[in-house]
Amino acid sequence: MKRLFAFILFFYLMLSHGFCDDGIFFNFDYSVFKGEDGKSILEVYYSVNQHTLRYVRNENNFEAGAMIDIQITDIPNNNIIYSNLYKSPSVVSDTSKEKNNQKLIGQLNYILSSGIYKLSVYGSDFNDTIRKDIFEKEITINEINSDTVKISDIEFSTSIKKADDSKSPFYKNTLEIIPNPSCLFGMNLNELYYYLEIYGLTPNNISDQFTLNYTVSDLNNVSLISFNKTVARKGDSKADFGKIIIDSLGRGSYIFRVSLIDSSKNINVFNEKKFYIFTDAKTLTNTSDQNDFLKSEYPAMTEKELDAEYEKMIYIVNTQEEKRYESLNAVSDKRKFLYEFWKSKDVNPETQALESKIAYMKRFNEANKLYKEAYTEGWKTDRGRIYIIYGKPEDVERYPFESETKSYEIWKYESIEGGAECVFIEIQHSTGVYRLMHSTFRNELKNSEWEEQLKTAY
Repeated sequence: MKRLFAFILFFYLMLSHGFCDDGIFFNFDYSVFKGEDGKSILEVYYSVNQHTLRYVRNENNFEAGAMIDIQITDIPNNNIIYSNLYKSPSVVSDTSKEKNNQKLIGQLNYILSSGIYKLSVYGSDFNDTIRKDIFEKEITINEINSDTVKISDIEFSTSIKKADDSKSPFYKNTLEIIPNPSCLFGMNLNELYYYLEIYGLTPNNISDQFTLNYTVSDLNNVSLISFNKTVARKGDSKADFGKIIIDSLGRGSYIFRVSLIDSSKNINVFNEKKFYIFTDAKTLTNTSDQNDFLKSEYPAMTEKELDAEYEKMIYIVNTQEEKRYESLNAVSDKRKFLYEFWKSKDVNPETQALESKIAYMKRFNEANKLYKEAYTEGWKTDRGRIYIIYGKPEDVERYPFESETKSYEIWKYESIEGGAECVFIEIQHSTGVYRLMHSTFRNELKNSEWEEQLKTAY
């Protein structure tokens, strides 16, 4: 299973899910496989849409380049063990999106001992280094020995075929495996290729025959595709690969799982990996959507900023959207998710501005200032939540210093659901902490006897 540490530029022709040349977005992924002398091989994959690069004319062609800066840090020792910078050149004769719709795909291999590492990958435009994308991940490399059966990481691919060029970085075990770093399928990619390796297949560990079960399930663990392979043990390790037709799956996130089952040896081990399918018109597929996305604030947002914004959206995301966001690992996927979320709710989709987001965040900021309670941020309080979801009430009746009842407020909305109101009661005297005790909104707490709670002494 020896592999060369290598780097190569590879052009893979496919319809792009990508973006116009106002922004640059990289997809990054990685897999860990067994190497030699007790070490492991970390394979780092990346891709970028060529038409997102800045091209400069050179005689009869146009030249561009993607810069890949990789650092691998030994976390316990705080020691950078690899720091490499590469350029992937791209030379084309036509820079129009219709003609220049290929992806630039590359792979870098690193030899690592067991340990805990931080992988940092920075992708940027050679002709405009300000335009960049970042991927960071903590990776644990465990020693792979013959004592136990183990399934390696799973590599997703757009193509697997027999090959003779052992010098290619895409070469593994007589195969050329073109990685799909985005883990994104659908549209023109209706076949999911997979590659994995199995170790520890010794006579002591495994029977002469065992079963590999492959399953695709949704995020609720509902099995959608499942099949078995009966495998004869021929050596201490095995490379397994194949493809799954996924055109029956709708847009969303899915889990691909492979399980090794040997009942006679009481063995049942598995590994799994998420992948994503975009299939409908809401995906960023047309030029207008692409332009609007790239002109929005999302391409420049860090993962920390994206997660902070998503946290503020807690009151308006549904369960399915929550699961989908939490399943996303790539920063670029989070950027696309948030943009698509607000765009789908926009009151005026013909404009570039996300009016729905602007209005929501305005209410969020106002609620955060107006309804802070003790050690609770304003947006996390009951009054803050109602303000964010339904907006400023048309009328507020306040009863802050009642002698015979607790302090309370009644918020009235005349223009929502034919007229609705919310009742908030101060649960402890002079604390300013109010709780929603009754509402006539359809999805809120209803308590027709809320006035009885006013009479309860502090």
